[in-house]
This record gives sequence, C-alpha cells and structure tokens, in this order.
Amino acid sequence: MVLGGGLAGLLVIALLVWALWPEPEAEPRPREYTDATACLLTDADGVAGAGAAPVWAGMQQASRETSGQVRYLAVGGEQTVENARTFVGTLILGRCTVIVAAPGIADGAVRAVAGDHLNQQFMVVDGDAPEGPNVVLVGVGEVAATLRDRLSTQN
Repeated sequence: MVLGGGLAGLLVIALLVWALWPEPEAEPRPREYTDATACLLTDADGVAGAGAAPVWAGMQQASRETSGQVRYLAVGGEQTVENARTFVGTLILGRCTVIVAAPGIADGAVRAVAGDHLNQQFMVVDGDAPEGPNVVLVGVGEVAATLRDRLSTQN
C-alpha cells in the first residue's frame, strides 16, 4: 500500500512537471527584405555622430515599415567634400535606391555629383537647397516618412 501510494505520488509529480514544462522557444526567422535600399552617407563618426544618429533612426523606422533595406557608409580619410564624392560613387555602384546625405560633408558631396547621375535618387537632410530634379531636401523629422514613400514605390 505504501509502495502503491509512492508510485501514485511520483506519477502525479511527473504529470505536473510535464504539464508545466515551458514550451521550447520558436526559432527566430530571418527578416525578408525587398529590393529597395536606402544608403546613408556620413562623416567619419558614422551613425553615432550627432548629425547622423537621428537620420539613421528615421531610416531604421522606414525599413521596419516597408521591409526595405538600410545601410550606411562613413567617409574615411580626409573629411572634405572632394574625398566624400568618391564614397558617393561607391554607394551609386552599390545599387542604392536612395542615397541619403547626413548633414555636413555628405550633403556637399551629394550635391556635387547628383547632376551627373540623374537616374539616382538623393535625399539631403537639413542641408542646403537641392540642386536638380533627383535631389530632395528634407528635415530630420521627415526622414522616416519620406523614405517610407520612396522605398514603398520600389516594391
């Protein structure tokens, strides 16, 4: 009788453990992106820089809302517009849908090359007035909404 009660108790404990055992976590699925890509050009500080950080945050928000990809490229070497122009060329060759210029040397470089690449879309954030039909000027608070519209139309 004691042995039967002990076995019944063990059976109850085993059933409770089985019933209360946590479910295994579902494996994370990789995020699926569209072909649209927005590329940010920054100074040497990258996305941690004071001018680029809020722009990058807006770009990431647009990416979450559209499944468009975002990436950035920091200008290395001399922090001049002339040097930054070569980095704009890298982004053009990298097939960016929209090239976004953070405030500073990046917006000067974009304005310098935009006229030679009329099929490329550019966005200058808080910079000088745009020069050309393929350059749009936006405030930092407009980055997410503007990119959301541009990345959505590329799908």
